[in-house]
Amino acid sequence: MKRDYRVKRVPEYEIDAPTAKQIVALLDENFPDTFDGRTYFKQLPHFRYLAFDGETVIGQAGVDHRVIRAGGKIIRIFGIVDLCVTPTHRGVGLASNLLKQIENLAAVSNVDFLVLMGDVDALYIANGFQHVGSAMTKWLAVEEVESFSLIERDLSYCFLVKPVRGESWPLGPIDMLGYLF
Repeated sequence: MKRDYRVKRVPEYEIDAPTAKQIVALLDENFPDTFDGRTYFKQLPHFRYLAFDGETVIGQAGVDHRVIRAGGKIIRIFGIVDLCVTPTHRGVGLASNLLKQIENLAAVSNVDFLVLMGDVDALYIANGFQHVGSAMTKWLAVEEVESFSLIERDLSYCFLVKPVRGESWPLGPIDMLGYLF
C-alpha cells in the first residue's frame, strides 16, 4: 500500500465544494447514519487537518478552538472532532500523524489542552491522551441542527485530554460553555 500522503491545515471557510463532497463521503463511510450529508455533526469545526493521496481526501480531523470551564478554571482548548481515515489507508500512522499535527500547532498557540470524546480510545491512549477521572460535564444539546436543552452527564467513559503545557487537568465539573463537539 502506498504510504505517500500530504496533510494540509484548512480553515473551514476555505473548503471548496469538491473537497467538502469528499469530506462528506469520508465521514459517511466512517460514521454511518450520523452526518446526513453534512461535513459536521453538531457544528462546523474552526479548521481541519486534511490528509490527501493525490487530490483524494483520505483522512481528516476537525478542530474546535474555544474556552471551557473545568474545576472552576477557564482553560483554552483545541477540541478534536471526527478524526477518521479511509479503511484502505489505516494502519500506516495517518491518524496519529493528524493528532501530532494538531498537538504541534497547539504547542505554539495559546492552548492549554487537547480534548476529545472517544468511545474507542486505544489510538488516543497510544498518543498520550488520558481519561478524565471524573467528567461531570454540562453542555448545550443540539439535535437536528437545533439547540434544545442543557444536559449534564458524567462523560468519564469518553472524555479524553492531553496537556499541551504540562499542566494537570483541573478537577471538578466541566462546563463546555456551549455545544459538545
